[in-house]
Amino acid sequence: YGIDDNFIKQMQDKVTEGTSALFLLTSGATVDKVADAVKGTAFEIISTSLSKEEEDQLRATFGVE
Repeated sequence: YGIDDNFIKQMQDKVTEGTSALFLLTSGATVDKVADAVKGTAFEIISTSLSKEEEDQLRATFGVE
């Protein structure tokens, strides 16, 4: 399906029983709207096409270092 086997393996290792994941594939989404939608939720970015600045902005919004 175009998803790298290594990425699938990485997700299998990280998303284990008792945990969950949100996979988001978008085109044209804006970081601030995504951040507002999930504000207050602890998260870990596994993979992104955001620029370093956009990813830092998203992490700062959630208070994640």
